[in-house]
Parts: sequence; C-alpha cells; structure tokens
Amino acid sequence: MEIKIWPDIAFWDAVVTANPESTFFHTPLWHDLVVRTYPDYSIATRGFVFKDSRKAVFPLIQTREGGLFKGKARLKSSVFGGYGGIIAEDKLSDTGQSAIYDYLLSLKASISVDGNPFSRYAIPDTFTLKKDYTHVFALDASAEDAYKRLSRGAKSNLNQARKKGVSVRTASGEEDVLRYFQIYLDTLKRWGDAALFAYPQELLINIYRHGKDAAKLWVAEKEGAIIAGAIIFYWNRVVSYWHGASLQDYFDCYPNNLLHITIIEDALLRGYRYYDFGPSGGQQGVARFKESFGAEKYEFLSGHWKYRWRKNMLPVA
Repeated sequence: MEIKIWPDIAFWDAVVTANPESTFFHTPLWHDLVVRTYPDYSIATRGFVFKDSRKAVFPLIQTREGGLFKGKARLKSSVFGGYGGIIAEDKLSDTGQSAIYDYLLSLKASISVDGNPFSRYAIPDTFTLKKDYTHVFALDASAEDAYKRLSRGAKSNLNQARKKGVSVRTASGEEDVLRYFQIYLDTLKRWGDAALFAYPQELLINIYRHGKDAAKLWVAEKEGAIIAGAIIFYWNRVVSYWHGASLQDYFDCYPNNLLHITIIEDALLRGYRYYDFGPSGGQQGVARFKESFGAEKYEFLSGHWKYRWRKNMLPVA
C-alpha cells in the first residue's frame, strides 16, 4: 500500500468526487475553509493506493501542534459537526480498511473520527466508540409528495409562515452574511452555557467567499429584515444543513419551517438524493422538529483513539 501525504489536492478531489458516499465534509474545499480560518489547524489528510490500483483518502485536520513530550498531535476526521472516515473510489475489503487504520494508529497521535451515516465502512473497535444519529429526508419524490410527508403541525406552521409574510432567498452579498452573524450572536446568548462552541465571523465569511457552488447561505425575511438563516453545503448526492440561527422575537412566524421546505424543494429540482438535517446533539426537541418533516433517523458511530506516550518512545515526525 502506497501512502500519499498531503498536499495532493488533485488526488484527494478525484477520490471524493468518484464516491457517492462522500459528503462536503470529506472534500479538500471544506478543509481549506477550516484552515483559512484557524491558523493553529493544518490539513493532515492521507491518501492510499493499493496494489490493485484502488485509491482511498482519509480526511484529517491536525488541531494541535506536537512537541517532544506532548505526543505528535490531535487528528480529527472531520471537524465542526462534519463527517469523516474512509472514502474510496471502489469498495475496499476488510483487509484494506484495516491497513488504513493500522497506518493511522502508527502515527502516534490521538485520533477522533466522526463517522459517515452514508458510508458502508465501520470504525474498528480498537477505538472508543459512541453511537450517534442524524435525520435525513430522502429526495426521492416530487415536491408535492414531499410536502405530504410533513406532519400536521409542520404543515400548519408552514402555512403560518406564509400568512405572516415570511419569504426565503439565498444571500446576495456579504452584508447578508454579516446580518446573519448578528442573528447567530443573539442565538448564542439565548443558548448560554448550552453553547459548546462558537464560530467566528471569519469562518462564515470564508464560506461565503470561497465556498463556490458548494455552499449557500439561505435567509428568511419579514418586511425586508432577515430573521433566520441556514448555511447549506452541496456535494455529490447530499445536501447538508450545517448551521442555522434565528431571532426569538419571530419564532411565532415559523421562519425555519419555510427555510427547510424551500431548501428541500430546491434540492429536489437540482437532482440531489438526500437532505441531511444533521445530528441533533442529543436535543430531543430538535430531533422532533426534524421528524416533523418526515426525516428518518440514520445511525452512525464516532470513535476516539487516545495515544498514550510511553517512556523511551519518541513521537514520529
């Protein structure tokens, strides 16, 4: 097995493009957006070429610089709620998958892998495993049939949004991104200590500037004012809801209901296969909201392997 160490963007991009199980979070573009924003992060993705010429990648972000007595680094696949793990052009055997993980563990770094709900590949039980799930709306019907999947309550809320004059569009400039970021700051205040992580404005700006056709900010408006929004990623068959925020004063206008159904209808027209609402972080109210659209639960595993530095064993470069 040949190991390819980055940067080798053409190889990486070709593999994730060829695999229908890949998501935006596996792409070079997502990793570029992350390291543009966080100077302490770096891309550590590895590529693999097997004897039968099959190619695979394992996307990785290095999140901490190493040192002589600190181990090598912390490696994550992926970051910020995205999916990671093996992506290959063709189905890999169990032996091929084991060879990749054996190599990764030889790096002497602590490794976290957020599994991919669309993938057939498992994380080995040498990792500490944790069950998680996302909610996925299959885009396998007409817009009319998709609407029928909504619960009675979801349909009622959607009608209320329209009656109250809420409209939805994509962002038309960076000013919309800045307005959305202020809504996000308001949302963080509302969440308080429940907010485990806060994204900087720079990340949202970088996504808008450099995300190309793979990223869109959708906003909901009332009387010309943005009251909610969602950042959506597009890749292969999957449309991924990544980030959302809304103003509490407009909850009774149900902007999020109109946002999601509009994004779903657009994805249907553009020929995508899945709308991924994303993991709910254990929040049952959020999960019930997604289920009200007729989204189904997709389970997956995430794993963590902690490297334990031993005396007389120096970390490899």
